[in-house]
Amino acid sequence: MLLERVTLDSHFASASPDFRDGSPVEARGHAADAGSARAQAGVDLRPPAIDPRVRLLRLGATAAVLALFFVLIPAMNLAGVVPDYKLNFLGKYLCFAIVALGIDLIWGYTGLLSLCHALFFCLGGYAMAMHLSLPEGGGIYDVPQFLSYVYYGHANPLPPFWRPFRSFTFAVGAGVLVPALVASVFGFFIFRSRVRGVYFSIITQAVAWGSWLLISRHEMLLGGTNGLTNFSKSLTQERKYILALYLLTVGLLAAAYALCRWLVASRLGRVLVAVRDKETRLYFAGYKPYAFKVFAFTVAAVLAAVGGMLYSPQVTIISPHNMRVEESILMVIWVALGGRGRLWGAIIGSLLVNYTYASLTSDLPAVWPFVQGAMFLAVVLLFPGGLVSLWDRVEQQVGAGGPWLRVIATAAPLAVLVLFVIGESLGLTPSVLRKVVFTIDRVGAVQLKYLVIVALLAAAGAYQYASGRRTSRQTEPSSAPAAAANGGPA
Repeated sequence: MLLERVTLDSHFASASPDFRDGSPVEARGHAADAGSARAQAGVDLRPPAIDPRVRLLRLGATAAVLALFFVLIPAMNLAGVVPDYKLNFLGKYLCFAIVALGIDLIWGYTGLLSLCHALFFCLGGYAMAMHLSLPEGGGIYDVPQFLSYVYYGHANPLPPFWRPFRSFTFAVGAGVLVPALVASVFGFFIFRSRVRGVYFSIITQAVAWGSWLLISRHEMLLGGTNGLTNFSKSLTQERKYILALYLLTVGLLAAAYALCRWLVASRLGRVLVAVRDKETRLYFAGYKPYAFKVFAFTVAAVLAAVGGMLYSPQVTIISPHNMRVEESILMVIWVALGGRGRLWGAIIGSLLVNYTYASLTSDLPAVWPFVQGAMFLAVVLLFPGGLVSLWDRVEQQVGAGGPWLRVIATAAPLAVLVLFVIGESLGLTPSVLRKVVFTIDRVGAVQLKYLVIVALLAAAGAYQYASGRRTSRQTEPSSAPAAAANGGPA
């Protein structure tokens, strides 16, 4: 637990007085005394040093990812290797990765399972879509077509709350501030009442469901069940706009990752983890955990809204379909599959799930529900730490100086999944892997790439299981003498 590794006294010395009860000066005095006592006891509170080989591996992987998304992919698009529509799809799925970062911050680090992030995603998406639907934003019609019917007979064909959205600046501001305000007000009353656990998840699910019912009504003047569309066709048909939106999305994704990484590595981030692990102790220590929860919930809502604002121009439509409860649950699956409490795992999980969904619904639509359920089982039974646990095992073997063949065998499943995402996203999957192996009645043609992926994942799961069994057998003999020495059964 965090509070057993990092003392609360160190938090007293660093926490902001705005989030605490009592005197910050007195708390810092107690912290200094506790810190000196720890120093005299010879307890080293510094984080463990990273092996130079592991550090080099991380730097190489980071440089490769940045070069791929910022240099290689745009260059291949300009050269005509990557089609424009593939780049557009990649930009859309990177919007989901921004949302996944927010969910990982609120769920993985703060321990709050929110099932209403599709609501914040759509609040940002609708704010940008309202601007894009008007002539000032490149809309096809002077007034959105549905307003000609549901708002007929008024002197001004545009409702009053629509008029400020003629300004792009106002649309961006509303897309950020409205979700932040909704999340902070909702979170304040919920967390101040100490609602937590499954009850919080149920309430957020109910809020998402009620919001979906509300925005689907035509009286809201937001397009009803059809949503908002009829944006400028140039957004998805001209390369300069597609490439610009892609670069903007990947740039904001990198900025969102850097922000979340800075938050979780700071003293504030350690308190968020303490809220997740030992919230009751924080109350006894004089903290106000609900304030930290409101903060994390608001930041996650803003990240979801930013993803929604980038999603609307790249898909050229936003509708209540994107606000369904099922969409919020699917967002949670992204984070769980990639690795909860690991920011880059949320990005990997969102891209993998979305491209798996896109590929299977195109080739084998009847199989997708079963694959979705298999993802749940795989996370629970084989990869409880998510897919990032495979990378952790690679780092352990590299740091221990293990043989390279074993390192490559450990990294192979994760590498294949990454290559699958890259190949599907850029349209670079080899033709031999797209070859139809056999056909199943009422299901469709099964391509070789799916069999390869299933075989590698099964091998990775078997390896994880065998490694766990081997570790447990090695620890059993060492624990028996200790139990006998303490008077217990050997």
